[in-house]
Amino acid sequence: MLNFFNKVLFTYGDNEGKIIRVKSLIFILITIIVALLLYKVIKAITKKYLDKNPDSKGRAESFIQIQKYFIAFIVALVILNILKFDLSSLIFSASAILVIISFGLQSLFTDFISGIIILFDGTIKSNDIIGVGDTIGKVDKITLRNTTLVTRDDYTIIMPNKKFITENVTNWSLTNNIMRFNISVGVAYGSDTKLVSKLLMKCMEEHTLISKSRKGIVMFKDFGDSALVFELYFWTKEIFRIEVLKSDLRYMIDKSFRENDIRIPFPQRDIHVIPSENTMSNNNLE
Repeated sequence: MLNFFNKVLFTYGDNEGKIIRVKSLIFILITIIVALLLYKVIKAITKKYLDKNPDSKGRAESFIQIQKYFIAFIVALVILNILKFDLSSLIFSASAILVIISFGLQSLFTDFISGIIILFDGTIKSNDIIGVGDTIGKVDKITLRNTTLVTRDDYTIIMPNKKFITENVTNWSLTNNIMRFNISVGVAYGSDTKLVSKLLMKCMEEHTLISKSRKGIVMFKDFGDSALVFELYFWTKEIFRIEVLKSDLRYMIDKSFRENDIRIPFPQRDIHVIPSENTMSNNNLE
Protein backbone atom coordinates (compact mmCIF):
# COMPACT_ATOMS: atom_id res chain seq x y z
CA MET A 1 0.00 0.00 0.00
CA LEU A 2 2.83 2.37 0.89
CA ASN A 3 4.47 1.59 -2.40
CA PHE A 4 1.26 2.58 -4.18
CA PHE A 5 1.09 5.98 -2.41
CA ASN A 6 4.75 6.65 -3.13
CA LYS A 7 4.46 5.65 -6.76
CA VAL A 8 5.85 8.32 -9.09
CA LEU A 9 3.33 9.50 -11.67
CA PHE A 10 5.53 11.99 -13.51
CA THR A 11 8.40 14.39 -13.02
CA TYR A 12 8.90 17.95 -14.23
CA GLY A 13 11.27 20.85 -13.89
CA ASP A 14 14.95 21.16 -14.59
CA ASN A 15 16.70 17.80 -14.74
CA GLU A 16 13.41 16.20 -13.68
CA GLY A 17 13.97 17.52 -10.14
CA LYS A 18 10.27 17.69 -9.13
CA ILE A 19 8.31 14.53 -8.60
CA ILE A 20 4.54 14.09 -8.47
CA ARG A 21 3.49 10.98 -6.55
CA VAL A 22 0.07 9.39 -6.05
CA LYS A 23 -0.13 10.77 -2.50
CA SER A 24 0.32 14.30 -3.87
CA LEU A 25 -2.81 13.95 -6.01
CA ILE A 26 -4.69 12.45 -3.05
CA PHE A 27 -3.70 15.44 -0.87
CA ILE A 28 -4.89 17.81 -3.60
CA LEU A 29 -8.21 15.97 -3.83
CA ILE A 30 -8.63 16.06 -0.03
CA THR A 31 -7.83 19.80 0.00
CA ILE A 32 -10.51 20.51 -2.61
CA ILE A 33 -13.10 18.36 -0.79
CA VAL A 34 -12.35 20.02 2.58
CA ALA A 35 -12.57 23.46 0.95
CA LEU A 36 -15.96 22.64 -0.61
CA LEU A 37 -17.29 21.29 2.69
CA LEU A 38 -16.01 24.34 4.55
CA TYR A 39 -17.72 26.64 2.04
CA LYS A 40 -21.00 24.72 2.37
CA VAL A 41 -20.82 24.93 6.18
CA ILE A 42 -20.21 28.69 6.07
CA LYS A 43 -23.05 29.12 3.60
CA ALA A 44 -25.43 27.01 5.70
CA ILE A 45 -24.61 28.89 8.90
CA THR A 46 -25.03 32.21 7.13
CA LYS A 47 -28.39 31.20 5.64
CA LYS A 48 -29.55 30.09 9.06
CA TYR A 49 -28.57 33.51 10.35
CA LEU A 50 -30.54 35.10 7.49
CA ASP A 51 -33.74 33.34 8.56
CA LYS A 52 -33.51 35.08 11.94
CA ASN A 53 -32.34 38.41 10.54
CA PRO A 54 -33.91 39.01 7.11
CA ASP A 55 -32.74 42.64 7.08
CA SER A 56 -29.11 41.41 6.98
CA LYS A 57 -29.56 39.27 3.89
CA GLY A 58 -27.59 41.48 1.50
CA ARG A 59 -24.61 41.89 3.83
CA ALA A 60 -24.53 38.16 4.60
CA GLU A 61 -24.50 37.27 0.89
CA SER A 62 -21.58 39.66 0.39
CA PHE A 63 -19.83 37.84 3.25
CA ILE A 64 -20.43 34.49 1.48
CA GLN A 65 -18.90 35.87 -1.74
CA ILE A 66 -15.82 37.10 0.14
CA GLN A 67 -15.39 33.72 1.84
CA LYS A 68 -15.68 31.92 -1.50
CA TYR A 69 -12.88 33.95 -3.04
CA PHE A 70 -10.75 33.67 0.11
CA ILE A 71 -11.13 29.86 0.28
CA ALA A 72 -10.34 29.54 -3.43
CA PHE A 73 -7.17 31.60 -2.93
CA ILE A 74 -6.02 29.44 0.02
CA VAL A 75 -6.74 26.23 -1.91
CA ALA A 76 -4.69 27.49 -4.86
CA LEU A 77 -1.72 28.24 -2.55
CA VAL A 78 -1.96 24.80 -0.90
CA ILE A 79 -2.10 22.99 -4.25
CA LEU A 80 0.88 24.94 -5.57
CA ASN A 81 2.78 24.08 -2.40
CA ILE A 82 1.95 20.37 -2.79
CA LEU A 83 3.16 20.55 -6.38
CA LYS A 84 6.37 22.11 -5.01
CA PHE A 85 6.16 25.36 -6.93
CA ASP A 86 8.44 28.15 -5.75
CA LEU A 87 5.79 30.56 -4.48
CA SER A 88 8.18 33.49 -4.03
CA SER A 89 9.29 33.41 -7.65
CA LEU A 90 5.71 32.73 -8.75
CA ILE A 91 4.43 35.79 -6.88
CA PHE A 92 7.24 37.92 -8.33
CA SER A 93 6.48 36.71 -11.85
CA ALA A 94 2.74 37.22 -11.36
CA SER A 95 3.33 40.76 -10.10
CA ALA A 96 5.41 41.61 -13.13
CA ILE A 97 2.80 40.14 -15.45
CA LEU A 98 0.01 42.06 -13.68
CA VAL A 99 1.91 45.33 -14.12
CA ILE A 100 2.28 44.67 -17.84
CA ILE A 101 -1.32 43.54 -18.25
CA SER A 102 -2.69 46.46 -16.24
CA PHE A 103 -1.61 48.87 -18.99
CA GLY A 104 -3.67 47.00 -21.56
CA LEU A 105 -6.53 45.89 -19.30
CA GLN A 106 -6.74 48.91 -17.05
CA SER A 107 -10.53 49.02 -17.17
CA LEU A 108 -10.84 45.34 -16.21
CA PHE A 109 -8.33 45.80 -13.39
CA THR A 110 -10.31 48.81 -12.10
CA ASP A 111 -13.53 46.73 -12.09
CA PHE A 112 -11.73 43.99 -10.14
CA ILE A 113 -10.47 46.38 -7.44
CA SER A 114 -13.88 48.08 -7.31
CA GLY A 115 -15.54 44.70 -6.76
CA ILE A 116 -13.28 44.00 -3.76
CA ILE A 117 -14.11 47.43 -2.31
CA ILE A 118 -17.87 46.90 -2.78
CA LEU A 119 -17.84 43.45 -1.15
CA PHE A 120 -15.83 44.58 1.87
CA ASP A 121 -17.43 48.02 2.22
CA GLY A 122 -21.00 46.73 2.47
CA THR A 123 -22.69 49.94 1.26
CA ILE A 124 -24.10 48.00 -1.72
CA LYS A 125 -25.54 44.55 -1.02
CA SER A 126 -27.79 41.98 -2.65
CA ASN A 127 -31.45 43.06 -2.80
CA ASP A 128 -30.55 46.72 -2.29
CA ILE A 129 -32.46 49.15 -4.49
CA ILE A 130 -30.00 51.57 -6.03
CA GLY A 131 -29.88 54.32 -8.61
CA VAL A 132 -26.87 54.91 -10.86
CA GLY A 133 -27.38 57.79 -13.26
CA ASP A 134 -30.77 57.21 -14.91
CA THR A 135 -30.80 53.50 -14.01
CA ILE A 136 -32.78 52.24 -11.01
CA GLY A 137 -32.65 48.57 -10.14
CA LYS A 138 -32.45 45.89 -7.47
CA VAL A 139 -29.03 44.30 -6.88
CA ASP A 140 -29.23 40.64 -7.83
CA LYS A 141 -25.60 39.54 -7.61
CA ILE A 142 -22.19 41.09 -6.93
CA THR A 143 -19.04 39.53 -8.39
CA LEU A 144 -15.47 40.80 -8.54
CA ARG A 145 -15.91 42.18 -12.07
CA ASN A 146 -19.52 43.33 -12.31
CA THR A 147 -22.84 43.71 -10.54
CA THR A 148 -26.15 42.43 -11.88
CA LEU A 149 -29.18 44.70 -11.53
CA VAL A 150 -32.84 43.92 -12.25
CA THR A 151 -34.81 47.00 -13.29
CA ARG A 152 -38.46 47.78 -12.58
CA ASP A 153 -39.24 46.53 -16.10
CA ASP A 154 -37.54 43.21 -15.23
CA TYR A 155 -34.58 43.90 -17.50
CA THR A 156 -31.25 42.50 -16.34
CA ILE A 157 -28.36 44.95 -16.52
CA ILE A 158 -24.76 43.82 -15.99
CA MET A 159 -22.94 46.92 -14.77
CA PRO A 160 -19.14 47.26 -14.36
CA ASN A 161 -18.17 47.70 -10.71
CA LYS A 162 -16.17 50.86 -11.38
CA LYS A 163 -19.44 52.75 -11.95
CA PHE A 164 -20.30 52.29 -8.27
CA ILE A 165 -16.96 53.82 -7.25
CA THR A 166 -16.61 56.66 -9.78
CA GLU A 167 -20.25 57.81 -10.07
CA ASN A 168 -22.86 59.04 -7.62
CA VAL A 169 -24.92 56.11 -6.35
CA THR A 170 -28.24 56.41 -4.53
CA ASN A 171 -28.95 53.45 -2.26
CA TRP A 172 -32.64 53.64 -1.35
CA SER A 173 -32.46 50.80 1.15
CA LEU A 174 -29.05 51.27 2.79
CA THR A 175 -30.18 52.23 6.30
CA ASN A 176 -33.90 51.42 6.21
CA ASN A 177 -36.28 49.19 4.29
CA ILE A 178 -39.13 51.70 4.54
CA MET A 179 -39.22 55.06 2.75
CA ARG A 180 -41.50 58.05 2.37
CA PHE A 181 -43.06 58.95 -0.98
CA ASN A 182 -45.62 61.48 -2.10
CA ILE A 183 -48.19 62.19 -4.80
CA SER A 184 -50.03 65.40 -5.69
CA VAL A 185 -53.71 65.88 -6.50
CA GLY A 186 -55.68 69.02 -7.38
CA VAL A 187 -59.38 69.70 -6.68
CA ALA A 188 -61.67 72.40 -8.01
CA TYR A 189 -61.95 75.76 -6.27
CA GLY A 190 -64.95 75.77 -3.93
CA SER A 191 -64.42 72.15 -2.83
CA ASP A 192 -64.74 71.26 0.86
CA THR A 193 -61.04 71.14 1.78
CA LYS A 194 -61.68 69.33 5.07
CA LEU A 195 -63.62 66.62 3.26
CA VAL A 196 -60.86 66.34 0.63
CA SER A 197 -58.25 65.86 3.36
CA LYS A 198 -60.42 63.25 5.08
CA LEU A 199 -60.94 61.27 1.85
CA LEU A 200 -57.24 61.30 1.01
CA MET A 201 -56.33 60.04 4.48
CA LYS A 202 -58.92 57.28 4.17
CA CYS A 203 -57.46 56.13 0.84
CA MET A 204 -53.96 55.95 2.35
CA GLU A 205 -55.19 54.04 5.40
CA GLU A 206 -57.08 51.49 3.28
CA HIS A 207 -54.18 50.69 0.94
CA THR A 208 -52.64 47.41 2.11
CA LEU A 209 -49.06 48.25 1.03
CA ILE A 210 -48.88 51.59 2.83
CA SER A 211 -47.34 51.40 6.31
CA LYS A 212 -49.71 51.58 9.26
CA SER A 213 -46.92 51.96 11.82
CA ARG A 214 -45.75 55.27 10.34
CA LYS A 215 -48.83 57.34 9.64
CA GLY A 216 -49.01 59.42 6.47
CA ILE A 217 -50.11 63.03 6.29
CA VAL A 218 -52.11 65.23 3.90
CA MET A 219 -50.93 68.78 3.28
CA PHE A 220 -52.81 71.64 1.62
CA LYS A 221 -49.91 72.50 -0.64
CA ASP A 222 -50.91 75.51 -2.72
CA PHE A 223 -53.54 77.61 -4.47
CA GLY A 224 -52.84 76.60 -8.07
CA ASP A 225 -53.87 78.34 -11.28
CA SER A 226 -56.83 76.02 -11.79
CA ALA A 227 -56.97 73.89 -8.64
CA LEU A 228 -56.41 73.61 -4.92
CA VAL A 229 -53.28 71.45 -4.67
CA PHE A 230 -52.98 68.74 -2.00
CA GLU A 231 -49.92 66.59 -1.27
CA LEU A 232 -50.06 63.06 0.18
CA TYR A 233 -47.02 61.80 2.10
CA PHE A 234 -46.94 58.10 2.99
CA TRP A 235 -44.47 55.42 4.12
CA THR A 236 -44.06 52.03 2.48
CA LYS A 237 -41.71 49.06 2.12
CA GLU A 238 -42.78 48.66 -1.51
CA ILE A 239 -39.79 50.68 -2.72
CA PHE A 240 -38.96 48.79 -5.89
CA ARG A 241 -42.50 48.79 -7.37
CA ILE A 242 -43.47 52.21 -5.98
CA GLU A 243 -44.92 53.41 -9.30
CA VAL A 244 -47.47 50.57 -9.22
CA LEU A 245 -48.45 51.52 -5.67
CA LYS A 246 -48.86 55.18 -6.65
CA SER A 247 -51.07 54.18 -9.58
CA ASP A 248 -53.30 52.06 -7.29
CA LEU A 249 -53.58 54.97 -4.86
CA ARG A 250 -54.61 57.36 -7.64
CA TYR A 251 -57.37 54.93 -8.74
CA MET A 252 -58.65 54.85 -5.17
CA ILE A 253 -58.60 58.65 -4.91
CA ASP A 254 -60.43 59.10 -8.20
CA LYS A 255 -63.15 56.66 -7.15
CA SER A 256 -63.51 58.30 -3.72
CA PHE A 257 -63.77 61.79 -5.24
CA ARG A 258 -66.45 60.66 -7.73
CA GLU A 259 -68.52 59.12 -4.93
CA ASN A 260 -68.34 62.37 -2.93
CA ASP A 261 -68.79 64.85 -5.82
CA ILE A 262 -65.26 66.23 -5.56
CA ARG A 263 -64.07 67.41 -8.97
CA ILE A 264 -60.52 67.19 -10.28
CA PRO A 265 -60.41 70.17 -12.67
CA PHE A 266 -58.57 70.53 -15.93
CA PRO A 267 -56.54 73.69 -16.68
CA GLN A 268 -58.75 76.64 -17.65
CA ARG A 269 -57.79 79.91 -19.30
CA ASP A 270 -59.81 83.07 -19.99
CA ILE A 271 -59.14 84.53 -23.45
CA HIS A 272 -59.72 88.26 -23.97
CA VAL A 273 -59.94 89.36 -27.63
CA ILE A 274 -58.80 92.97 -28.20
CA PRO A 275 -60.15 94.38 -31.47
CA SER A 276 -57.72 96.16 -33.79
CA GLU A 277 -58.04 99.87 -34.71
CA ASN A 278 -59.25 99.03 -38.27
CA THR A 279 -62.05 96.88 -36.88
CA MET A 280 -63.13 99.66 -34.51
CA SER A 281 -63.10 102.23 -37.35
CA ASN A 282 -65.24 100.00 -39.59
CA ASN A 283 -67.73 99.51 -36.77
CA ASN A 284 -67.98 103.29 -36.25
CA LEU A 285 -68.59 103.89 -39.96
CA GLU A 286 -71.41 101.43 -39.97
